Amino acid sequence: MTDELKPWSVTASRITYEDRWIRIRSDDCVTADGTVIAPFHVLDYPDWINVIPVMPDGRVLLTREYRHGRGEIVLGLVAGGVERSDSNTGDAALAAARRELREETGYEASTFVKLLTSYPNAASHSNAVTSWLALGLSKAGEPSFDPGEKVELLFTDLAAILGDLQSGAVIMQSMHVAALYAAESWLRTQASEGLK
Repeated sequence: MTDELKPWSVTASRITYEDRWIRIRSDDCVTADGTVIAPFHVLDYPDWINVIPVMPDGRVLLTREYRHGRGEIVLGLVAGGVERSDSNTGDAALAAARRELREETGYEASTFVKLLTSYPNAASHSNAVTSWLALGLSKAGEPSFDPGEKVELLFTDLAAILGDLQSGAVIMQSMHVAALYAAESWLRTQASEGLK
């Protein structure tokens, strides 16, 4: 590591668009070597979470829903944004994971394991995503979708979905893929420790 890399200086900043889903911040920046980059647009999203629910029989619960950015039905994880109301509970990311699991699937979990935190796109997004493993699942009721949201549930073997991802038979959001591999690693480690 060298000391040559330095953060950019921001000489001006303004919000150029904002609604309930996104805020676009447009910064005028100067790099360490004096190059002016203006404007540089930053997507100020709230932090996100995703959840990998593991059923008592070992299958994982995935979601299928329409994703307008791709214009496709996409396989994925329980996921959503951290809301202001989640901050009232101490760990906002965990509260969001519990809420999204219940809303999207109707399930609750007795145990949540934090797998990893990553940046969706540090070049232009300001947020982080926290991935959770949900264990000890029980059905608590019916899902309660947001307006315009419709989610189908798919129960599958984790090794099978990882194989489908590797072969290209399934394409998912990259953050979901990273979370699935982190879950597989955690579960494998737990299984090997249980054999000792």
